Amino acid sequence: MIFVAGTMTLPPEDIPGFQRDVLAMIDKVRAEPGCHHYSILVEDAGAGLVNVLEQWADDASFLTHLKRPWILEFAGRHVHRLRASTVRVFDIAGSRPLPGA
Repeated sequence: MIFVAGTMTLPPEDIPGFQRDVLAMIDKVRAEPGCHHYSILVEDAGAGLVNVLEQWADDASFLTHLKRPWILEFAGRHVHRLRASTVRVFDIAGSRPLPGA
């Protein structure tokens, strides 16, 4: 299991188009084999701050995801506009309930 998590910063004027493009592809991504969770949320539109949280079954499913036409199109529109990114891949060995749950 892997998580992809972090933040991205875009020019604030790009946020409306970014959000539109996320909505256009999100159902396709969530239906991909190996996708357990996919969330890209604008935290602060004025600052261009976006939170990313993805959960994938394994590296293979994530790498296949990165080659999908809708991801290549999305990246082609937005990656070159990034001002900053802390998005990283995290390997997860397991999970457990929240304390007290």
